[in-house]
Amino acid sequence: MGRVMLRRLTTRLPLLIALATAGLLLASCGTQQSADLFQVDRSGSIPGAKLKLIVSDSGTATCNGGTPKALPGDQLLAARDLSVRLAEDKDKPRTLIGFSHSVYNFKVTFGAGKIEWKDGDPNVPGSFKELVYLTRKIAKGTCGLSR
Repeated sequence: MGRVMLRRLTTRLPLLIALATAGLLLASCGTQQSADLFQVDRSGSIPGAKLKLIVSDSGTATCNGGTPKALPGDQLLAARDLSVRLAEDKDKPRTLIGFSHSVYNFKVTFGAGKIEWKDGDPNVPGSFKELVYLTRKIAKGTCGLSR
């Protein structure tokens, strides 16, 4: 009786391995992480200015390496819209005057590249200014930071 069971097991082993492999492949389907819409690195001359904000297309925001937190729907929609508009505005000609009274410096990395500017500079596109506002809103509201 032991030989019969051993023979059945050895003849069915390739089938069992194939089924287990297929099960693992199916279990991993759909677990791919959503792409990041953008990463904002903010620095500045005042306490609390330093911020690393990552906004994901899945609807989460991560501040300063913390745990991802759910974004309200209106902020996610605004972030998606801004990622498109930033890409459109990134190569627009502008003269950065190095505004001397700026509080924050921004570096934004996203699918279309990287942009940098200082807050208060009057020559940046409207999408850059809107990102400043959204960054502050997410940092204070969603992440609970002071700035």
